[in-house]
Amino acid sequence: MYIIGLTGGIACGKSAVTFYLKERGAVVYDIDKVTRRLLKPGKKLFKMYLQHFGEKILNEDGTLNRKAVGEIIFNDETERLWINSVAHPILLNHTRDFLVKCSERGVGLVVLELPLLFEVGWEFLVDETWATYVCLGKQIYRLRKRDNITREQALAKINSQMPTKEICRRADYVVRNTRGIKHLLGQIERALHGRFFTE
Repeated sequence: MYIIGLTGGIACGKSAVTFYLKERGAVVYDIDKVTRRLLKPGKKLFKMYLQHFGEKILNEDGTLNRKAVGEIIFNDETERLWINSVAHPILLNHTRDFLVKCSERGVGLVVLELPLLFEVGWEFLVDETWATYVCLGKQIYRLRKRDNITREQALAKINSQMPTKEICRRADYVVRNTRGIKHLLGQIERALHGRFFTE
């Protein structure tokens, strides 16, 4: 089993890469989706967040207000560190369990979509690291359009993470999401050719 750790700055196109890899037969683990499941009412992370932040992070129906939590994460370094300290150990255990199950099933290629791969030091889980890249202007544009936020809010989110250039410097392979889907897929095909999916 070969494991790729896919990372990259926010709104840099990680989902587009994983979508295509799924089409090619890879099994993809999206840490953000796992986190959302663990933040449903009654789940362990939900209880920890509620105890720490209080009801100000809840919607009227008692579910987690992800936008409110996001504002905290992207604007308060101390609270972001607290969230990371409680969430990451739980998520690491889930990720390890997932990899064990994939190994038992005989999966050939696993892609771990981990936006904070380098920040949390999870490189030891993977055989190779990939990073997606777009220029800052396009990153801001995509994020504003996706989240319906101001330029200042978009920059706050971007600046709360490791700089995209540093992520790319650390990665084994960089996928440049700058010239359309055809160019993007071509890069992925070149990276996969003769290694995982020979036809």
